[in-house]
Amino acid sequence: MKSIKSILAWVRRKIFSITFLKFGIVGGSGVIVNYLCFWILVEISKLNHLIASIIATEAAILNNFVFNDLWTFRDRRGGSSLSFRLLNFHWSRILGLLVTVASLYLLVDILGFNKLVSYVFAIGFGTLTNFFTSDLFVWPER
Repeated sequence: MKSIKSILAWVRRKIFSITFLKFGIVGGSGVIVNYLCFWILVEISKLNHLIASIIATEAAILNNFVFNDLWTFRDRRGGSSLSFRLLNFHWSRILGLLVTVASLYLLVDILGFNKLVSYVFAIGFGTLTNFFTSDLFVWPER
């Protein structure tokens, strides 16, 4: 029970931090990039929604890495190289991508909800996953 309380206290401290606020602002720009790419690929290019979500997510990943590295986690870059951080960021985003695509599949293909509305929720689930992997693995506190 004590370890669960410790984990919850840690999660609460992380979510109510300036770092999370910055991450959210950067994430907001990523959502715009992601959703715009997704909309173009699905509605204009008529690409399958699952494939489009992968491409749109990659565009958002690159956007978010740049802004998180330069602003959100600037003080945590330490001695690691830019290419090393970018590689770690991409690896850490695999879980976020899987959560996003799986959520989209569940909401659209299993539950039958609207693709465009469901994608907003899927991005939200992926975003929470991405924050914790960024905080723990890409830019860990020293």
